[in-house]
Amino acid sequence: MMNIQKIVQRLSRDELLELALNLIRSDKRVQERALDFLERSGCLTAKETAQKHNREYREKFAEAIGIIKQFNMYGGGPEEEEDIVYEHMETVLALLQDGHLPESAREEMIHALMEQYLEGNSGFEDAIWDWIGQIASTETHWRTIVDYLEPLGDRYYQSLILDIYRYKLGDTHTYEQRRAHQLRYGSDYAEYALFLEEKGDRDKALEIAEKGLKEGEGALDGLYAYLFKRYDEMGEKEKALQLLKQHFFHRPSYELYQQAIAYAPPSQKEAVKQELYDWLESHPVHAFIKAKIDYTEGNNEALLHYVTKRLRAFDYSSLSTYERYLNKHYPLEMIAHYKRIVESLLAERKRSAYRRAIGFIKEIEHVYTNILKEPNKWSFYFQSFIAPHQQRLPAFLDEWKKHWD
Repeated sequence: MMNIQKIVQRLSRDELLELALNLIRSDKRVQERALDFLERSGCLTAKETAQKHNREYREKFAEAIGIIKQFNMYGGGPEEEEDIVYEHMETVLALLQDGHLPESAREEMIHALMEQYLEGNSGFEDAIWDWIGQIASTETHWRTIVDYLEPLGDRYYQSLILDIYRYKLGDTHTYEQRRAHQLRYGSDYAEYALFLEEKGDRDKALEIAEKGLKEGEGALDGLYAYLFKRYDEMGEKEKALQLLKQHFFHRPSYELYQQAIAYAPPSQKEAVKQELYDWLESHPVHAFIKAKIDYTEGNNEALLHYVTKRLRAFDYSSLSTYERYLNKHYPLEMIAHYKRIVESLLAERKRSAYRRAIGFIKEIEHVYTNILKEPNKWSFYFQSFIAPHQQRLPAFLDEWKKHWD
């Protein structure tokens, strides 16, 4: 095998120089590596080093922007080109952070990136905003960014402007003026209330939060949390408790159920518990929360009804914790439940359904054999129902052999 290293070692100085220059001229990547080597070796003058960095910035940033433009035009592009953009931007940002580029480069990059950011069709939007955050370093930079965002009425862009005024420019006066006129969603009111709290205007913060709870759209969880904390601090315990219940009725959860009961004074705990439970019973869309309460509090009969009578939205995908729990309390009812599921799944005539059915058949065997201690009944079920289906459904038998252990 040819040893190129030994061959090169035989070359004269002039021959080595000619070889190196030919390689550098023939391949741009070799040229870049050669310049990196010369820079590390201290062979470049200050002017040459600056020229190298500027050239590297110009070429890599231009290529990155060119690719992003194409992605914006077509709504995406090849993964390898996406990788090039990230690699080039990493190099450019490193040059910037290390002080190897003139400050004017920051403004150039901000303009080029913001133009592509506002196109909004490249898939790079989050990355571009992150890059801009690393590039912008002065008030002028951030005001330039605001100028790009200002004409856009979209709430998301307006929220970016608010963040810039508050956190980047430190202009809390302008932030508050704009924030006070952009209150629509619960999160808007919650953000404004917390700002006023930090500012020391707690009375107005409370007023804004209460208004947001009445008028805010969308999720109100932040407002409920803030108001509960304030009412509790103010000693208005009954008001805080009523707020917890209101929050539960607005967006019920097991956690809020527990919190309301824990917060209620001893004399009201049972009444609060019953009120929330009754509300869940009258709103079956939240039956899954009631089921968790029944499970944790030992309401086994109610849990059995939930498991065996409800419509199974997830298509008998797998056994639930509740079903396994109920096996020992209601073995006969659960066996009947599993048998209905198995019949339904086998009727689908699909391998995926057969695999799910096998999981429930295993549970039937488990209950008959380990809980009821009646293995003969399992044998009868297998011979009278499972075996005939295996004969009629070859795919079911095939899945059985793969998954029964």
